[in-house]
Amino acid sequence: LIRNGAEIYRVEESANRMLAAYGYKEAEVFAVPSCVIMSIHYGERNYTKAVRIKSATNNLDKLDRLNALCRDVCRETPEIDAAFSELKAIVGRPAYPVWLSYFGYGCVAAFFTLFWGGNALDAAIAFFCGMIVKAVVGHMMRLNANVFFVNVCASMLLVMVPVVLTYMGCTMIHTDQIIIGAIMLLVPGIAITNVMRDVIIEDFVTALSKLAEVLIVALAIAVGIAIPFGLARALFGGI
Repeated sequence: LIRNGAEIYRVEESANRMLAAYGYKEAEVFAVPSCVIMSIHYGERNYTKAVRIKSATNNLDKLDRLNALCRDVCRETPEIDAAFSELKAIVGRPAYPVWLSYFGYGCVAAFFTLFWGGNALDAAIAFFCGMIVKAVVGHMMRLNANVFFVNVCASMLLVMVPVVLTYMGCTMIHTDQIIIGAIMLLVPGIAITNVMRDVIIEDFVTALSKLAEVLIVALAIAVGIAIPFGLARALFGGI
């Protein structure tokens, strides 16, 4: 659940409900974005398990299926082997086709550019910038790169396209709308929402952890945007 973008409260509640369904009433589950710790008191012994989560993404399809599996397990309490088989089938589901991912990134960037007041040409350029973001993020995630450098590189390369076109004399485009529209792909909107929810339910440990990630991503985006503009002004002067 965590690896596919679930909220922390959902993870803890799902684990507690499944344990209770199988008769383990005395159990505690503690989860943060990077770790899950489970402790079960059974008989005269305590059993504890900790799992480290090194990476996470947002996959709403898998998240929905995993959530449904948790509900089925609580309702029907199937054999453990059968539940594990279903779990492996969900986790092993193929990702979205590569072309669809590129198309989706491009469309998000293009439509956000139109939303912020850009014209059709701005949207077309933003579509290309969105595909650049997908290529950079996908490649660097396969290399297990740090989230800070992933966002720095992605924002830096997407900004270079409208900046280069502007310095080449293309006056029909709006650089700011293109950049803002494409940069929305990197803005951690889900994480920001989850931070506010965690604060409301007083899960401050998780909220602080996610808030730190949000601030790091925001700083990375700002640095990535500033680098092309700084280089361009140093080499060619103001626009």
